[in-house]
Amino acid sequence: MESISLILFVFVLGLRHGLDADHLAFIDGQTRYNWRMGSPFARWVGTLFSFGHGGMVAVIACILGMVMTNFSLPAYFDNIASWVSIISLFLIGTLNTYNLLRTKNNNKEFQLSGLKGKLIPKVAKGTTNPFLIILVGSLFALAAETVSQTAVWSLAAGNSDKYTPLLLGLVFMLGIMITDTIDSLIVYKMVNESSKIGQSASRIMGWVIVVLAYGISFYLVFTFFNPWAELNFEIVGIILFIFLVATFIFVSARSKRKNVEILKKII
Repeated sequence: MESISLILFVFVLGLRHGLDADHLAFIDGQTRYNWRMGSPFARWVGTLFSFGHGGMVAVIACILGMVMTNFSLPAYFDNIASWVSIISLFLIGTLNTYNLLRTKNNNKEFQLSGLKGKLIPKVAKGTTNPFLIILVGSLFALAAETVSQTAVWSLAAGNSDKYTPLLLGLVFMLGIMITDTIDSLIVYKMVNESSKIGQSASRIMGWVIVVLAYGISFYLVFTFFNPWAELNFEIVGIILFIFLVATFIFVSARSKRKNVEILKKII
């Protein structure tokens, strides 16, 4: 039962990790670029990215599972990881708020922004090469917060079967791939709409990311000083995932309704 609970926890962790603002920002930009270039991979950018990302996480989990047996993290490790997440989320919220206001005033197209994406070479920011997208996903997995999260559940599985870290890595990858695939499908739907509808949907998603980034950041600060207020992690992750699915359904339904209206006008 304990192993099943750990697998479920890591799966939900993967679903939530796929909603990382840096993931969404990269997938958003790459999907738009591939769509403009007529790439057959446009709608599957999220799948490619998360395959590389999750694959690297699985490798890291295996390595940690082998070398960190009978090892415990220092007491301050969780505090450092928490504040890295808090600061990153706050900066992401601020950056996207600035971009939303700036593009509104200049009537420009809004695109999500992340922090890791700033470190990517320009050649990787606009590519139709699926292997390069997979590579970037792998590089994203080397970030401090991803490695720290992987270390936590790898250590939790340290006393289990030697293949457990690999299994958990694959489960984590599955969670990420589900979320990021849905995200790229949403963006693909958006860019296929008329410019007005697509920009409107993009701005809605932008404000959603801002609210989530600030909300989770302030929540982490509050629970850091008030541990009693922590919510069940699995429930939070499932709620976020359901929200993403609902967004996809909303965009799809709006697209079909708009197409029907256009057909009626033509007829």
